[in-house]
Amino acid sequence: MKRTALRHDLATDIACVNCHRPDPDSNLDRHLWCERCIAVARHQAKRIGWMCGAVLAAALALWIYLVQQPSRMLIGGWLGAVLATFWLGGRAGMELTYGILRFRGRPQ
Repeated sequence: MKRTALRHDLATDIACVNCHRPDPDSNLDRHLWCERCIAVARHQAKRIGWMCGAVLAAALALWIYLVQQPSRMLIGGWLGAVLATFWLGGRAGMELTYGILRFRGRPQ
């Protein structure tokens, strides 16, 4: 019983480097961000990432339509390429945006 009390006494509150709110050090990640700040950054990264994917997919669809001028026979393949661009561009944009948000470390 003394051991748990000792361990509780050793737990200290450290301020999150992003929002500066005190939080037990066991709740912070290795960059000293609290769970709330991580969730906010992931949400922002998700929104911006999917917008990037949509812009890339729209640009590819426009290029296919104007430059390649596809026939009706191969429209499924072109559509698959546009959807793959949306998915991969969105995921890549999400990860890049999350990394940038974590690197900049500004309060949200």
